[in-house]
Amino acid sequence: MSAQIILAVIFNVVMVGVLLFAALRGGRPERLGALINMAGFATTTAIRLMVAREGWAPGEVSILVIDAGVAAGFYWLGVTTTRFWPIWAAGFAVADLFMSIFGALLPRVPLFAYHTGLGIYAYLALGSLALGTFRLPANAEPYIRNGSRRLWVQHLKETT
Repeated sequence: MSAQIILAVIFNVVMVGVLLFAALRGGRPERLGALINMAGFATTTAIRLMVAREGWAPGEVSILVIDAGVAAGFYWLGVTTTRFWPIWAAGFAVADLFMSIFGALLPRVPLFAYHTGLGIYAYLALGSLALGTFRLPANAEPYIRNGSRRLWVQHLKETT
């Protein structure tokens, strides 16, 4: 078995573990973050299976569009919730976009180095989701579990 297959299997196991952890223990923002990750992974995998050779190339437009959607989803989640981790995940997603664009602009970059760089940012985004989920108290109040800025402001008005 090649190292690339082993690394892919390890990533998939880590991703499934983090997404299940976020879906089962997290609040609304963590569940939405898990959905954003899962949607990005599923659509990327589908595109790469449909266009086998082009889907792995740096700067592939369809993959860039998916990555931009993931970055936009995390950004939206970051500005509409009280959580810190979506901004980090959005930053890692933007770094992933730059990695794809510069991988296409610098054609002598080996594909292994390009995909390793993408993997690092994917692990960091999953790590921010896992850390955000871990930091949420198990017995958090409903307005904290919901994570909405609107509910947070409403709660502050009620308590003052």
